[in-house]
Amino acid sequence: MVALAIATDNVGRRATTLDSRWRSQLDGLGLPAVDGRPGWVRRWAGDEGLDRPRALAAAVDALANIGFLPTLDEILPPPGSAEARSRHDRIAGSSGARGAVSNPLLDRIRNLLAKAESTTFEAEASALTAKAQELMTRHAIDAALVHGRSTPGDAGPTPIRIPIDAPYVDAKSLLLQTVAEAGRCRTALHPRLGLSSVVGFPDDLAAVELLFTSLLVQAQTALAAEAARAPTGTRTRQQSFRSAFLLAYTQRIGARLREINQAVFNEVEAEQGPAFLPVLRARSATVDDFIAERFGEMVTSAVRGGYDSAGWASGRVAADNAKLSFGDLVEDGERAD
Repeated sequence: MVALAIATDNVGRRATTLDSRWRSQLDGLGLPAVDGRPGWVRRWAGDEGLDRPRALAAAVDALANIGFLPTLDEILPPPGSAEARSRHDRIAGSSGARGAVSNPLLDRIRNLLAKAESTTFEAEASALTAKAQELMTRHAIDAALVHGRSTPGDAGPTPIRIPIDAPYVDAKSLLLQTVAEAGRCRTALHPRLGLSSVVGFPDDLAAVELLFTSLLVQAQTALAAEAARAPTGTRTRQQSFRSAFLLAYTQRIGARLREINQAVFNEVEAEQGPAFLPVLRARSATVDDFIAERFGEMVTSAVRGGYDSAGWASGRVAADNAKLSFGDLVEDGERAD
């Protein structure tokens, strides 16, 4: 019923009146085909084989659930608003705008991470992931230098929301925070909603979302492999093991991303000088100001779990199996030794 309501509301709107991110989210919902004619609730009830009392009960139940949800801040122009054709329509590949003009760099990062997720060679997955982070950092430096020469009115920080699915919401949100900070973004977790807001410049946001999703897939694949190798009832299947695994994985991933960033900074500084550093710091300060203004004073809380030594060791192995250093990076399409 809710899907039909969204589809019916949208069917009469022209695509040019929608923000690109809104269009992308609609596409991702897989909405049913509708014609926009009145009486869609009655037709829905007939298709579902519901009599009037049961259809009414379903409608009341849907409204009650929607009404229970807390209010979220508006982060993109609603349909039909004057701002709907936002700056995001002019930024190729901005996060959530997969229907917009393709960004070749983000496409390459996406391809690298897809290969990292699909390979059965842990060393290759690590090298591909590292290459993606290197490209993200180099692109951020280029964008910072362009931004430093640009005029007011250019695209600034913006928020997106990324779902954090149970279980282990704390550990997964910490992984997102770690990836976001390495990508020059900031996060704010909304525990009741099972999602995090991520604030940054549009291309950084897109890259962070890609990398976080890939790393989470890789972590879950490694966890499944641990469980498959162990007999039923052993520690690998316990909550404490899995929580410790994810926390250790996140800690080591954070260290690796910082190593890659620093290596790129050193290389660019040797080639071009340190002019990019003040611009990067200024952009980071702009993101900090934005998140402080949007969310006010936030509370920091410790992530619980991580007390299983075997899980912690396994998590570090999953994140660091290739003993990756900057010199181990491979070009797209090559296989790590």
